[in-house]
Amino acid sequence: MTCKSVKGYRVGILTLDTTHALELGNVQHAETFGFPVLYGVVRDVSIPSLMSGHPSALAPILAGIAELEDRGVSAILGACGSFANFQTDAARASRVPVFLSIMLEVPLLLRALPHRAKLGIIFARASTFTDRVCSQCGIEDASRIVAIGADVVPAFQAILKQESSLDSPVLERGLVDLTTRAMREHPDIGAWLLQCSDLPPYAAAIQMATSLPVFDMSLLIDHIYRASRRSAFHSS
Repeated sequence: MTCKSVKGYRVGILTLDTTHALELGNVQHAETFGFPVLYGVVRDVSIPSLMSGHPSALAPILAGIAELEDRGVSAILGACGSFANFQTDAARASRVPVFLSIMLEVPLLLRALPHRAKLGIIFARASTFTDRVCSQCGIEDASRIVAIGADVVPAFQAILKQESSLDSPVLERGLVDLTTRAMREHPDIGAWLLQCSDLPPYAAAIQMATSLPVFDMSLLIDHIYRASRRSAFHSS
C-alpha cells in the first residue's frame, strides 16, 4: 500500500548507511538536485559486501526498494555504483523503473562513441569492475573500457575509510592528475564515466582537464526526474 503521509517525490535514491563527508555534487547530498529526492537507507549492508556483490546484500536492497515504492516514487536510483551487482534482480522485483548504477549507461556510450574510441571509467576500486557487473548491466564488450580506480589517489582513502572529513581540493587535484595521466596512456579515450557517486563533485575539473564529456549518476538522476515530470511545449 502506498504511503500517503508525504507526496511529491518523483525520484527515490537508495543509499548505504555511510558516515563519510558528503560534498555538494555527491548523490547523497540532497542539495545537489534542483528538485526533491527521497532517500532510502539500506541497512545492514557494508560497503565491501556491496562492492563484491555478496548475496546477503540482496534482501536488504529489495526491502529498501519496496519502501521507496510504498512512499510513491516514480523511479528508483542507486547512490553507489556497486549497486550494479544487483540490477537484474532489483528490476525484476520492482514495480517502478530501477536504475541502480550509472554502469547501465555503459552500453549506450560504447555504441555512441566512434568505433575505435574507448570509455574511461573511474571506479572507487578498479577491482569492482567484474564479469558480474557486465552481466547485470548489459555490457557486452569490456575491451573498449579503460578501468581506473580512484583508490590510488591518497585523498580518496578518506571516503573508503568512512572518515568524517575530506580534503576536497587535494582530492580534486589527484583526480585531475589521474585522468590526465590516463589520457596520455590511452589517447583513444573518448569520454569519461564516474562509476563512484562520490566523484560527481569533481566532474567539471575532470572535463576542464581532459576536454571530454563526463557522465555520472547525478546527471542520470536529473534525466530520470525530468522523464517523470514532463512539461508541455508551447509555441510562441
